[in-house]
Amino acid sequence: MVEVDVQELHSIIGDVLRLESSIVSEIDEETDLRNYNLSSISAVELLVMLEDRFDMVVPEDESLVDNLNTIYKIKQLVLKYA
Repeated sequence: MVEVDVQELHSIIGDVLRLESSIVSEIDEETDLRNYNLSSISAVELLVMLEDRFDMVVPEDESLVDNLNTIYKIKQLVLKYA
């Protein structure tokens, strides 16, 4: 089973959304990332980074912004497909 480090997810999210680490550190597992400019385009970029990092493939029908808009949901996707 894959272990998902929240700090690593913070780093990936910060890179994709171009956020300073002080801002990213304030984001908890239920914070809606759309409040930090997560869009359909940045969600694709986030998904590609997650797939590369965790060596997984997420089916297209699950690669929606609604499935990537919180750290909790991202963790669930990683745990399901990695």
